[in-house]
Amino acid sequence: MKKPLIVRHKGRAGNRLFQYFFCAELARRSGNHYVADVYIPDLGIESDTKAAEHGNLFGIEGMHDFDIASLAATLRDGGYTGATFRGFAMRLEYYDRAFCKHLLNMKAGAGTGFGPEFLVINIRAGDIFNGPHPDLVSLGYGGLYGADHMYKGVHPDYRPLPLSYYEKLIKETGLKPVFVGETGSHKAYEEALHRRFPNAVFTGTRTPKEDFLTLMGSSHIALAISSFSWLGAWLSDARTIHIPVAGMFDPHQRPDVNLLPPPSDTRYVRHPMPRLQWQGSPEQIAELFA
Repeated sequence: MKKPLIVRHKGRAGNRLFQYFFCAELARRSGNHYVADVYIPDLGIESDTKAAEHGNLFGIEGMHDFDIASLAATLRDGGYTGATFRGFAMRLEYYDRAFCKHLLNMKAGAGTGFGPEFLVINIRAGDIFNGPHPDLVSLGYGGLYGADHMYKGVHPDYRPLPLSYYEKLIKETGLKPVFVGETGSHKAYEEALHRRFPNAVFTGTRTPKEDFLTLMGSSHIALAISSFSWLGAWLSDARTIHIPVAGMFDPHQRPDVNLLPPPSDTRYVRHPMPRLQWQGSPEQIAELFA
């Protein structure tokens, strides 16, 4: 009988997808575990049953860097009744793209993405400008997960991107811009985008699942600095994925994270950016609109 590997989720949809994929990979390698307690309602993903946390459980806890082969061996050969996982595990070498796509079982249908004449630009705004509002659940920033699953302040490795970067991408690619994501969650940023790009398509406020399917179904994508954005593009069949080498995508800033695909993945176009710790200061915000 297979044993439960229980996901103790933390964060929003992107973080939770990584946690699900990591546990599924561990379970696959061990050969004697199944993943339990998956809960990603933004994307319509939820385990059928909730595992009981009792017995001799092996606890796996950390941030991103794990010895996955050693952990799989411990799960396979140890005398445990199951295991729990709490972490983030954002390292590309853990994952097989085909296996993750099979797990997700989510396909972008006709009309959910944008074709080869468009550049789909994913926007992450909202709480990364100034940190979450004390009443963030009623404001909608906590979504279905609540305030306990939000970073408590401005995250130094998640940052909004300057309008000049989008201007450069649009000019270099010659494609028509489509802005998708949290475009309406920070009023000044939204207004600046509309002023700078009056002929762009703005998809407006939609569900996270709609945005995710749009990324998966589009031909050319420009990432936000976001795990959600990264996964939507990585799982897609896009021809081109523009990745800013900044924040959590910068291996020099976050050596424990590895989300910068190797040059052999020719879908990706790297865009080096000045290294900074995002604080959401008035000066940093002003630079976004320059």
